[in-house]
Amino acid sequence: MKDQLINFFNSIEYKFQIIEDSEDKTIFKTGVILTIGNADGYLIVNHKLKLVELFALSPLNITENKRKEVSKYMDLVDSITYIGNFQLNHDHGDIRCKTYFQYTNEPVAQEIINDNFFEGFNLMERFMPGIMSIVYGAKDADTAMNELIKRPNPTDN
Repeated sequence: MKDQLINFFNSIEYKFQIIEDSEDKTIFKTGVILTIGNADGYLIVNHKLKLVELFALSPLNITENKRKEVSKYMDLVDSITYIGNFQLNHDHGDIRCKTYFQYTNEPVAQEIINDNFFEGFNLMERFMPGIMSIVYGAKDADTAMNELIKRPNPTDN
């Protein structure tokens, strides 16, 4: 799988770095420039589990007084997404998106690698404005989600 990921990154001319390579796991580091800022990406190949985990880390850190409402919003987001999910570290306020896939000794289709790699960043790009409206705009989770998906609020009539 390590070689297949190297070939994937090379084929899309994407910069990456291998920051750990052991019998148990290989960790790739990369990143994407989003409209909200630079987001680091990590791919962790768990060789024994035959599992690839893909993480997109947000440049935004959530203050302690906003974490509960942001967590509610993330639950709402996760209920409408198909690939990947948001995760909030309640101790530090870090946000990340995670996708993953299992593999066998057979090659994995490039589309599966591509979809899983970019979907974490796509989720962040698509749903971080809602988190920002909670943190900086004093919105609640439901309002932030409704505004983002353009669902009308009947109490506004």
